[in-house]
Amino acid sequence: MTVGAVLRLVRPPNVFTAFADAMAGLLVLWGIGLRVPDRACAVILASGCLYLAGIVLNDVFDREIDARERPRRPIPSGEVSVAFAAALGFGLLASGVAIAAWIGRSPGLVAAALATCILVYDVWAKHTRIGPLVMGSCRGLDVALAISTGLALDAPWPPIAVAGPIVLALYVTGLTYIARDEVDGNTTRRARTGLGFLALLAAGVVIALVVSPGLPRSGLAWAWVALALGLGWRNWAPVWHRHDGPSTGRAIGGGIVLIPVIDAAIVAVAGCPFWAVGVVSLIVPALILKQFFSPT
Repeated sequence: MTVGAVLRLVRPPNVFTAFADAMAGLLVLWGIGLRVPDRACAVILASGCLYLAGIVLNDVFDREIDARERPRRPIPSGEVSVAFAAALGFGLLASGVAIAAWIGRSPGLVAAALATCILVYDVWAKHTRIGPLVMGSCRGLDVALAISTGLALDAPWPPIAVAGPIVLALYVTGLTYIARDEVDGNTTRRARTGLGFLALLAAGVVIALVVSPGLPRSGLAWAWVALALGLGWRNWAPVWHRHDGPSTGRAIGGGIVLIPVIDAAIVAVAGCPFWAVGVVSLIVPALILKQFFSPT
């Protein structure tokens, strides 16, 4: 077993999108005027552990399917043993929950819910109709995990603290739906259904920003939203006409890298448009590592 094989197992480009989720949640707290607890920054590490756990355990439970469809992956190729991968995955899962619980009771509970959601997806839901929704819920809970470091679960949450995680959860739901046939390519019906869902989500976000009295409407906030929508169109529009395996794979990889931009838009709407630059900058290491490791 080599270090390279382990890195290919954990797919390092993607973890920066999890860091972006956590950073976005912390900046939402700041944007709405709440104090960020001293220990709260550790939630970025907890988020990374939980995300990597989900990636590794996905390959553990999918090893028989991967042996047929992706035989070059580390587990089916024999480069990484099942026992090592399982120990790594469950170890990361436990570490993420433990770190969150150290921060506080509310993040500990959210992390436990996120870990449960990860296991439900990897063990069972992945191959069911609700799989995309479960995966989307994992992403939403990732942002909520950071927000919960400053907002108790039994306290009222401001609109952006609720809407931000929901928007990201729905985006990842659509992405996961389209990704279901990434290897052999999508049918026209599946591809266009997924794209239609993402288009409706984009329209719903714009309408909500216009009509919701509690959300900022600064020019910079709108600029971030426009950037996310523009890059989303550029990434996903080609799949409407070309949804073979390679085209779908490229769109899925680009769609994952787009997550920090969506996080940045959430931060901007929460009232921190300048700090959103720090969130979106996490795309840089993800793009660099994407040249060496597959994000899907």
